[in-house]
Amino acid sequence: MEDHLAREARGRSVSLVRLRKLVVFDRLLARLNVVAPSRWVLKGALALDFRLGGRVRATKDMDLARQDDLDAATEDFLALQRLELGDHFVFAIERARLSDPELEGAAARFRAEATLAGRQFETAIIDVGFSDPALWEPDRLMGPDLLRFAGLGPVEVPGLPLEQHVAEKLHAYTRKYSGGRSSSRVKDLVDLLIISSSTRVDGARLRAAIKVTFDVRASHRRPEALPIPSSAWAAPYRRLAEEMGLDGSLANGYRDVAGFLDPVLAGETGEWDPERGRWE
Repeated sequence: MEDHLAREARGRSVSLVRLRKLVVFDRLLARLNVVAPSRWVLKGALALDFRLGGRVRATKDMDLARQDDLDAATEDFLALQRLELGDHFVFAIERARLSDPELEGAAARFRAEATLAGRQFETAIIDVGFSDPALWEPDRLMGPDLLRFAGLGPVEVPGLPLEQHVAEKLHAYTRKYSGGRSSSRVKDLVDLLIISSSTRVDGARLRAAIKVTFDVRASHRRPEALPIPSSAWAAPYRRLAEEMGLDGSLANGYRDVAGFLDPVLAGETGEWDPERGRWE
């Protein structure tokens, strides 16, 4: 496994740590598909990674949305630990402190410790939210093909619909945090830029998702246009955008994302063409 992942990391020009985390997420999700096949959907950065084939920022966390409660989630993780899939992985999962004041939509955090053939392999964080409305059937997302050498194909999972994912990113970008602070989540603007430059989006569904997300979370009003980010974002935005092979200009990134979202916020609908960068 170690040699295989090291070769994959070199071939894909990504960090070995990123691939180790992806393997752990893959094996966790494979188990959730068995013990709780219809009780969760994948969301957040990992869902975006699966959707766009690794063209996004690395993540250390796995975000799940559920329609039940903490007790049900805990029971599923207990069942997950007992499940044997013949892949030589064993998981120990425990509750962890939810300390990030800017964590959007999560209600509980778990820490998963993975061992492979009796040796510690990697740890991962699982954040679970229970407040996201189920607007449409989940999208089907395919994980990376990292374990084919071991006879294991990529995991297929239910994912948060794309338009709802965009709506949640917009909500996180525009809300106030503790002490009345504006968001410092530069990653949300970068993620929105990646989505707008990569994926076709249904405008009517996006507008509906934005309305429901803001109404359900009820933390602040829907904006009429995308707010201009703080100038303090310039340096961290440049670093993160350039890591993703994007233009590092905050002004240009904001301009492009505003061009994607402002027409929808103004009530227009249509289909977003990522190649032309416009609604049609």
